[in-house]
Amino acid sequence: MGSGDEPGLLEWTSAYLETLQTAKRSAHTVKAYRLDLRAVCNQLAATRRTEPDALTVHDVTIRSLRSAFAAFARDRQPASVRRAWSVWNSFCNFLVSEGISEGNPMASIAQPKRPQHTPKAFKPAAIGQLVDTLTAQAQRPETGPRDWPGRDLALIATLLLTGIRSDELIRLDLSSILGGLEAPVLRVLGKGATEREIPLEDSWTAIVSAYLDQRYTRFPAARRTARADRDDLAIWERFPPEDPLFVGSDGRRITRGTLQYRVRRMYRLAGIESERKRGALAHALRHTFATSLADSGATMVELQQLLGHRSLQTVQIYTSATNDAVRHAARHNPVYELLRDPE
Repeated sequence: MGSGDEPGLLEWTSAYLETLQTAKRSAHTVKAYRLDLRAVCNQLAATRRTEPDALTVHDVTIRSLRSAFAAFARDRQPASVRRAWSVWNSFCNFLVSEGISEGNPMASIAQPKRPQHTPKAFKPAAIGQLVDTLTAQAQRPETGPRDWPGRDLALIATLLLTGIRSDELIRLDLSSILGGLEAPVLRVLGKGATEREIPLEDSWTAIVSAYLDQRYTRFPAARRTARADRDDLAIWERFPPEDPLFVGSDGRRITRGTLQYRVRRMYRLAGIESERKRGALAHALRHTFATSLADSGATMVELQQLLGHRSLQTVQIYTSATNDAVRHAARHNPVYELLRDPE
């Protein structure tokens, strides 16, 4: 602990983590922040030749942090070091806002450069193969309780048509669909508890309605509302609003493992497994969604809104991945014609 009544550094990290919980950050995010804060605190204590519990805010200097981050980075990947740097930068800003520190030393702490890369999206031909396979599978008879091609079609169609993250899809409830059959909108809870709304069209409505019809048949004992038999309602309005939108073969909310397994299985059936980036399963469909919209002329602001990114800089990777489309648009600048045929 710190000297006298002064809170120790670990107490301040706990106070900072409480602000994340108040801001409704996910439990996964808070845990990751806690691990990064503690890991660097351990290195900082080793640098100061003391115990972590004895650290105070006065031990957080540019020199000591440089040494701590150098030791922290020794056996870790660049992405992990960048993440820890970001956590500590946010924590030091918190100390400044609380009046505990006069400045943030993190600007003087080097971090690994972010690699310049563009996301790998499926080409249109591959998506055509995937859609053809999905629709063909959905039309065949089911072979057992774990075989549910209509659900798989609804899952992948939703990912392709909305670009939402896998965790966002898993959290969807029936109440996430706003509006009736005519013009439904999907309300998505994204990172940092921020909400966004994504409009949907008739083809999505038909696919999801067919899946929910099958769900009625598969789970006849599932909870229904008093309005379950009303034909004037969209089928998602006949379920309790708090029920999950997508379920597994047991009728419970689909898990991340099941989602990724079903997506990978469809890639293999469609013959496009080798075309995805290693490690990207459902996320490859998010990249495909964003790149397709960028190719079609969507603005960065529109992409930012649909994808739920906080920064336009993050969205820029999709626009930079469409150089051919950008060159095509620039080629039609009328000034070119004026320069070619001066009067």
